[in-house]
Order: sequence, then structure tokens, then C-alpha cells
Amino acid sequence: MTVPDLPFLSDDLQRSARCDPNGEVSWPIFQASAAIEALAGSGRLILGLDIRDYQSDGTFIEVPWSSYTGSDVEEARVLALSVLDHGDLPGEWVLITW
Repeated sequence: MTVPDLPFLSDDLQRSARCDPNGEVSWPIFQASAAIEALAGSGRLILGLDIRDYQSDGTFIEVPWSSYTGSDVEEARVLALSVLDHGDLPGEWVLITW
């Protein structure tokens, strides 16, 4: 599935995005850093990350992982990337709020 309102993302990031009906977009953990870089590189302010673990029935468990309340795109990017470096994340997907 592609993300129609985010054409600046690479085709790979668009295809791997999970787009929920409410507009939330998440990426597999292995692509979350690239998504953060692309979003911030286009001037989007990364407000927060939630880690999701989807179940076979489509439900999920969500753990709030980080939030940013400032207005500096670069500072928000650095924070988001640093919290992903934690290692033992409680799920396989990262919901990125911008």
C-alpha cells in the first residue's frame, strides 16, 4: 500500500507503511529510522513514537515510547532516533506521529 499524501517518501517506505483508517501511519521497526529521517528531512516535526505489536485478529498492543513537545525539527529527529536505539522494543511496528 502506498501513502498517497506522502509522495516524498521512497517507494519502499510507502509500500511498507501500514496506514490505518484514522490516518495513523506506522512502519516495521527495521524501517522506522528511515521513515523518521525522511519525515524530518522534509520538515515534518516528529511528535511521538508508539511501539505496536499487532495480533492475528488485527488488534494490537500499543506502548507509548517517546514524545516531543518542542518545535525544533532536528531536535525531535535526534530524540526519535535515539529512543529507537533502545534495542529490546515491545513490538514489531512503530507508529510515528508528526
